Amino acid sequence: MKLPFRGFALLTIASSLLTINFGISLPAQAAISCEPGTVIYHPNNSLATCLLAQDMNVQVSSPVAGTSNFPCKAKSYILFDEKGQFTSCELSEKIQIRNGNLVETCPAEYRVKLAVSDKGVVSITCTPS
Repeated sequence: MKLPFRGFALLTIASSLLTINFGISLPAQAAISCEPGTVIYHPNNSLATCLLAQDMNVQVSSPVAGTSNFPCKAKSYILFDEKGQFTSCELSEKIQIRNGNLVETCPAEYRVKLAVSDKGVVSITCTPS
């Protein structure tokens, strides 16, 4: 006995496999353009700091705090911890920092410092450069 929907079933399975295959995303990659001779590494060979060659937007995500964007200024140092996580830069434009119900404006050319606790709580401070 021949099943009339056999071809349709095979087509459905094949398209499902293609959908699964295309649904897998590639790992994200970050590119940082540093001025020559300014790159410093941590002992584990992860980037510690460098002088940015161009303005760069750093996006930090935390399950607790959500997503934050930091516009970092060219010709200033950007810093990372031993795990490769962003910790500080000089801002190329002003940002607003929300802490509970309070909103603080951090002006351009101020240094923003970021710390994330083990529980994912983000602490952001803003100081003159």
